Formats: sequence, structure tokens, C-alpha cells
Amino acid sequence: MCNLRILNRTSDGILLFCQQRDKYQLLFNNLTYELSGIEMTSFANYLDQIDIDYWESEYKNSIYDKKIPIPTLQSNFIILLNRKELEELRFLVDCVSKDKILKPAEINYHIISN
Repeated sequence: MCNLRILNRTSDGILLFCQQRDKYQLLFNNLTYELSGIEMTSFANYLDQIDIDYWESEYKNSIYDKKIPIPTLQSNFIILLNRKELEELRFLVDCVSKDKILKPAEINYHIISN
């Protein structure tokens, strides 16, 4: 039996962790994911790499309100998100990514050029 620990929570989701099985449970909107530690880190890194502006412009004429695709291993199933949902999902899984590469704006360092 797993002792699930809440790692993060938003209005539309919750991230749980079972240390005995090294498994994450991510509940977001109406979807539930069960991911290993490696899978969860990869998923968090993938979410960070998504270019929201690109996908919104790519599908600007789409009939769907949600324009940002998240592919799955099942070829006939794609998760579609809007900007708000993607940002909330990124926030939800942000505590997992240990090897996150900082963006220049995130580095608080004064550079002196000689």
C-alpha cells in the first residue's frame, strides 16, 4: 500500500508521490497520469520546452479553443491545452524537475565585463 504525499496542488490538479514505489500520480483536469521518477522528470522538462506562441499561431484558425498539443504514445490520442492550462500544469510539476536549465533572466548575477 502506498503512502501518497501531496507535492503540489492547483485549482485543477494535484501531484502526489509514493516513495515506496517511486511513482508519481498527476491528476489534472479529467486526466490521471501515473509516472515513474524518470518519466515525471522527462514530462516536466518537455512541458518547459513547449513554445506556447508557436502553437497558438500554428493553429490560429483551428476550430478548437485549445491549441497546444501534448502527444502521447497512443497515436490516436493527443492532449490539447490552452495557455492557462499549460502554465498551470507547468507550475504543478515544477517541483519535480531537478536538472532544470536556468534561463538567463532567472540568474540573479551582475556580470562585469573586463
